[in-house]
Amino acid sequence: MPRNARPPIAFVERRASARKATALLAYAQHPDGSRFPCRVQNLSDGGAMLEFLGPHVVVLETAFDLVLANSDMRYAVKLIWRKERTAGVLFCV
Repeated sequence: MPRNARPPIAFVERRASARKATALLAYAQHPDGSRFPCRVQNLSDGGAMLEFLGPHVVVLETAFDLVLANSDMRYAVKLIWRKERTAGVLFCV
């Protein structure tokens, strides 16, 4: 092993349920009716990771609806984290 090589870091999964990779098109809809297109990158029983599309900066509310494109499916979600064009949300009960 070279001197500057680092041993692999162990990753501890903290999620209660497994994630499933997806490529679903959707949009975040705020209570005022504004919509921001996104792609659902992965889903779990409790939440999702979203990647926002387009060149503009998306300003997300703390809570909004995640609406699947070409579907009547709508989920109330809560923003948990945000990094650049991606965001993690929890499904509200």
